[in-house]
Amino acid sequence: MNYKHDCSECKELGTYKGTDLYFCDNGHIPTVISRRSSEGSDYCSGMIFATPDGIPELYEAKIRAIKKGYIK
Repeated sequence: MNYKHDCSECKELGTYKGTDLYFCDNGHIPTVISRRSSEGSDYCSGMIFATPDGIPELYEAKIRAIKKGYIK
């Protein structure tokens, strides 16, 4: 992983196109995250955007989370 991430509940999913990918299910709605730097606000997240026509990094994170069994 390339960047500092401040949520200890997130599960690392590796990197993709220069971003760090995570899955988070910390008691709220499960989501995927793509982090572009260590700056706290420099990320995007949301399962709604994790589609083939959505944000590629989030879609990749969703695929990886499914393969690891985090999402059914």
